[in-house]
Amino acid sequence: HEYLKKLRAPIRYAPSSRELDALARKAKRAGRWPSALVAQHEKKYGAEYKAALRARNALFFVELFEGARVRHFHVHFANRAAHTAMFVKAVSGIPFSMTAHGQDFMSDLGNEELLRELCASAEFVGAETDYSRELLAARCPESRSKIFRVYNGIDLSRFPKPETDQRPAAAIRFLSVGRLVAFKGFDILIDACAELQKRGINFNCEIIGDGALREELEERASRQNLPERIHFAGEQSQNYVRAALRDCDVFILASAPDERGASDIFPTVIAEAMASGKPVVSTTVAGIPELVANGEAGLLVPPRDARALGDAMEQLARDEHLRLNFGDAGRLRIEQKFTIEKTIEPLLERFEVAASSV
Repeated sequence: HEYLKKLRAPIRYAPSSRELDALARKAKRAGRWPSALVAQHEKKYGAEYKAALRARNALFFVELFEGARVRHFHVHFANRAAHTAMFVKAVSGIPFSMTAHGQDFMSDLGNEELLRELCASAEFVGAETDYSRELLAARCPESRSKIFRVYNGIDLSRFPKPETDQRPAAAIRFLSVGRLVAFKGFDILIDACAELQKRGINFNCEIIGDGALREELEERASRQNLPERIHFAGEQSQNYVRAALRDCDVFILASAPDERGASDIFPTVIAEAMASGKPVVSTTVAGIPELVANGEAGLLVPPRDARALGDAMEQLARDEHLRLNFGDAGRLRIEQKFTIEKTIEPLLERFEVAASSV
């Protein structure tokens, strides 16, 4: 990711498996191997959760953190990352916190008891939205008091305030961005575009992103006589995406849970569209209503409802004044609630408390 290259903190990569195995042998000789926790987790969770492997990998971080005199560390994702963190804590005594994002605990981890243990072991747990906080707290009720909401923030310096004197194109320009996977709802977007074509709306729709469903989605668009309307741009750079956000008229994301229950939680690309001053059409899935606010910065419809999605797209296609109002309101909403400077505050406060208590 281009933006990650600008991070000031150095990126450290774990050593080879051979070196990690050597660390494990060294820890066993020194009596620092977490044998009790490994045995407990192998018995409780089975071989698929690879307790011994997590413990082995944790030893690299133990050595790194102890050498740097780390007093607290933070991990992202309530899955194998947090599982490894538990073993770091077991060996070193260094406390940790974590941010749970959504797919990690909703579908990827696949074990409710382990999820409760991860939350109990962490000093505090961040969740991306109020929606995901409540979902996580319901699954880990004994840890409810330590679970808090921390929104993903936007760096507004990457999204200059949009110009207001742009002339609209002859055709309404819809844009959608995301991996071509089921829970992004691109099949529903294509069906909604077919509805718009039947209604005589002059539009084009660019879809940026790639994935396993690309061929299937292209065939779906072709079957509905949309090749001239829908352009699959494939994977593109961040600069390309920002330019596309700047130039589009309406941003669309038809998010819907897939058959495993995985879904978007708080799509960053929607926040980027709002920062770009664009009206949004999306769904009522997960934390999206917390970001968009239906009727304020865009229109939200039920997931997997192509007709409702098409109605919302048509409403914005026909009403330039509404598009401009939603776009301005969305930009203001990002400025007031979702900049990095604002969203990071609750996390920084908890880091300060954690550091002072060590």
